[in-house]
Amino acid sequence: MIKKTLLLFVSFTFHLISFKSFSQDIYVGKEKSTTITFLSVAPLEKITSTNKAAIPVFNSSTGDFQIRIPMRQFEFQNQQMKEHFNENFVESEKYPYCVFKGKSNVTNFEEGKEYTVTISGIIELHGVKKELSVTGQVKKQNNSLFMNASFDIVLADFNIEIPKLLSDNIAKQVKVTFNSELVEYKKK
Repeated sequence: MIKKTLLLFVSFTFHLISFKSFSQDIYVGKEKSTTITFLSVAPLEKITSTNKAAIPVFNSSTGDFQIRIPMRQFEFQNQQMKEHFNENFVESEKYPYCVFKGKSNVTNFEEGKEYTVTISGIIELHGVKKELSVTGQVKKQNNSLFMNASFDIVLADFNIEIPKLLSDNIAKQVKVTFNSELVEYKKK
């Protein structure tokens, strides 16, 4: 009887420790803290768009990172640009999300330190999957992870065609920036 009780206690304690450790390793984007911006600089026009609806998830013990970006949530200078973006370029009705899943080369961040990290994985945009490596910074502060990065995407790599008529208005390559505060995941 004592052996069974001891075994149950040890098993239960191990479960609690492993769960606590697991939950402290998972970080999710704090509500409305993630900003994804893309910038197209072409000869006749500069276009900027921002999306604040994506929520990244990061496991600091394994380095696994994932983000799903709702394409319809990009905001533009005017409604016509948004319609063209969704209907003619990214076809967001057919391809509603851009997804990136990768692995960080750095894990287990110390409080107050900033790290240069590279997250390598697969991005799926406009129905096309490609390998992508993104280098950025991560800083742990007040138990939050602050992440930022920027990288370029060539639209043709994702079968996003620019009509000849608009070739002076839309760049063939766009700069994407990502900023987010990720907080420890708390199971409810």
